[in-house]
Amino acid sequence: MNNMTDRLCGLFFVLFGLMLFFYLIPTQIETVDYGAIRPKTMPQILAVIIGVFGFILMVKPADGSNLQPMPWGRSSLIVAVLSGGLWLISLFGFIFMAPFLALVLMVIMGERRPLWLGLGVVGMPALIWFAVTILLERPLP
Repeated sequence: MNNMTDRLCGLFFVLFGLMLFFYLIPTQIETVDYGAIRPKTMPQILAVIIGVFGFILMVKPADGSNLQPMPWGRSSLIVAVLSGGLWLISLFGFIFMAPFLALVLMVIMGERRPLWLGLGVVGMPALIWFAVTILLERPLP
């Protein structure tokens, strides 16, 4: 990608983040009286993150010198594993399937370092479970 493409992509994500923050989230999330935090808090934080990183991409586009193309076969395998993993999560539950899904995806993407595999397999599903179940008080499948 050249600089103009990066800037256009960055502009898209700035506009997308603004649309999420000011229109989509307020109109699609209900206000409730229970829970530690309001249901729109996390989506609004993520919308701000999308917009900020889009702005950074607009201002300082990547040089593209260290990008490695991913073969179509591996990309297709990742999409297939994600689809199958989501289906298995709906059948067996997040707690049982998310660590296996994380491990398979990390290995497909080439991660071999034990510390990062451990953090991805144990840490990320635990963090997601904590944020959704404990902080947002929403059930996971």
